[in-house]
Amino acid sequence: MRVTRQSIVLKSSAAVIALASALAFGAAPAFADAYRLDYKVSHSKYGNIGSYSNTIESDGQNTTVLTRSDIAVRVIGITAYRQSAQREEKWAGDRLVSLHASTDLNGKQINVEGAAEGDHFHIKTAKGTDEEPALVRVANPWSPELMNGDTIITPDDGVTSKVQITPGQETKVKVAASEVPAKQYNIDLLGKNKHYQVWFDDSGTPVKFNMVDNDGTVTFTLSGKTPVGSAHG
Repeated sequence: MRVTRQSIVLKSSAAVIALASALAFGAAPAFADAYRLDYKVSHSKYGNIGSYSNTIESDGQNTTVLTRSDIAVRVIGITAYRQSAQREEKWAGDRLVSLHASTDLNGKQINVEGAAEGDHFHIKTAKGTDEEPALVRVANPWSPELMNGDTIITPDDGVTSKVQITPGQETKVKVAASEVPAKQYNIDLLGKNKHYQVWFDDSGTPVKFNMVDNDGTVTFTLSGKTPVGSAHG
């Protein structure tokens, strides 16, 4: 076979194109869509008390939600309450596959582990293991597609509650200085003096949510939505 200058140039060009293509595709993140939602946290009695974020990574029907929170309530300059948490939720469609939660509450460490097994979801805490329905939800409203079901996990302590969820109602909600068109969902914890309110905008982003109980209202207000690379990359 005769080797010519032209054939060498063509082969070199093809190799460069192949390498560029491989690098372009290889550089893609492990998750097709990933973004972080940052929230300012305030209390009806104590004002600004901290920050909260959800990093949401989706690849088809599989989604990972990474949560970080840092809450501190100060009274006359003294820290009366402190909570920091790191959590990971893994979802397959609308089913929770696993939950790992680590919370520091006033210096006390609380760990919650959960995993889907057959037609149930098992939750393990220091108090033991509980069996819950397969379609259990987490008290972390990151998607309007999960505003259904009748059982919710509080990831701070692994406690589950029966709930009643009111379907989304068209409304407007104040976020920063703007009125945002949104759908409002109300989540009542049955038998407890506690409920949640969640507002999703037209894109399905949770722009605001409240936790209401006897101590007052804790409000999470969206302060930013940022595209990110995979947190696992």
